[in-house]
Amino acid sequence: MKQFMTVLKFELNSYFKNKSFVLTTLLLAVVMAGALIIPTFIPGLLGNGGKSARSESSSEEEMETLGIYVHTDTVKDVDALLSLMPVEWENFKEEDRLKSAVERNVIKAGFIIESASDVTYVVNNLAISDEYSYMFEEALRLYQRQQYLLDKGLSPEEAAEAENMTVSVTPEILGKNSARNYGYTYALVFFVYILIIFYGQMIAVSVTTEKSNRAIEILVTSVNPNSLIFGKVLAGAIAGVVQAVLILGTGFVSYNAVKDAWGGKLDFLFQIPSRVLAAYAVFALLSYLLYAFIFGMLGAMVSKTEDISKSATPVTMIYVVSFLISMLGMTDSDSLLMKVASFIPFTSGNAMFIRVSMGSVALWETIISGGLLILSCAAAGVLAVKIFRFGTLYYGNPLKFTAVLRRMRQQ
Repeated sequence: MKQFMTVLKFELNSYFKNKSFVLTTLLLAVVMAGALIIPTFIPGLLGNGGKSARSESSSEEEMETLGIYVHTDTVKDVDALLSLMPVEWENFKEEDRLKSAVERNVIKAGFIIESASDVTYVVNNLAISDEYSYMFEEALRLYQRQQYLLDKGLSPEEAAEAENMTVSVTPEILGKNSARNYGYTYALVFFVYILIIFYGQMIAVSVTTEKSNRAIEILVTSVNPNSLIFGKVLAGAIAGVVQAVLILGTGFVSYNAVKDAWGGKLDFLFQIPSRVLAAYAVFALLSYLLYAFIFGMLGAMVSKTEDISKSATPVTMIYVVSFLISMLGMTDSDSLLMKVASFIPFTSGNAMFIRVSMGSVALWETIISGGLLILSCAAAGVLAVKIFRFGTLYYGNPLKFTAVLRRMRQQ
């Protein structure tokens, strides 16, 4: 234990005294805090009381102007149609003049009505956020329904009353609100993805460094290989967790400090139930630890740091597949795919957390999944020690995993 603590302290110091590590942590924390605090000092950017600034000041802003040209007699009351879409309108008598006005940016866009069911939308550049076409389609559909009711003998008041009938549906959620929980679930899963991909490589490099400069020949004579590999892997894991906690913690503290100014707009990211946070802490940490030992194992199989990227590719791809399965499963957290993935150690860290956050999970499922993940971490740690001990005897080309297992069996 004394040797393990010595290695752990030494490796942690190498992380926490590393200027790049410290500066990166501080920079990301400052960026996180700035992204949440600075917008609150910009007037009108966040609106007032959680409502959009556009909706609050729409009466004061200059409204966009649209044009219309009616090329049919089926639309008899153009003014009634335009009144259903609250923007400024300019009625053109010729199609070419409307197109010319759009080209010269005199108007934002225009509509040419060929018939009651055939409309051409004229615009210079169609933006992804452009909603005018959809809005006009809804307005024309509403106008046609009103005209149909009027033709059937209803008065304008009766037609308007028929159109304004509403049905109120109030959801009573017995389980989880997946739509509301989607934001923070996605963000937390993606954060673990970055952590494993980034720190996995760092842990592998840490394990390989002494072999690369041949300092391992001296270390193995004075330090137990168990203490050496566990100390290096756990130090990298702890450094990653500390950095993550500082960055995420800064985000939580900053948002809670300016929550009123945001009007609750980011609650979907920062208002996380304690049960979900507890599940995330357990499964994310265990999954991170499992992959940390696997990357440490890969580092023990190579003799040069430049060989790590090639050796780590299969494990990286396994985790990328796990991540993609989780992303697909977020649309249906109770699907068979997610249920199976939540019991496979390589995928359960993300899958079970998503099921806890967005679906319904029995307690026994959580316990079994967590137990399997713990056993897998322990097995990966033991195997990493054996491979490290075996790998210290070999230098040169990277060892193949199957060849290492075969040779260890022979011994």
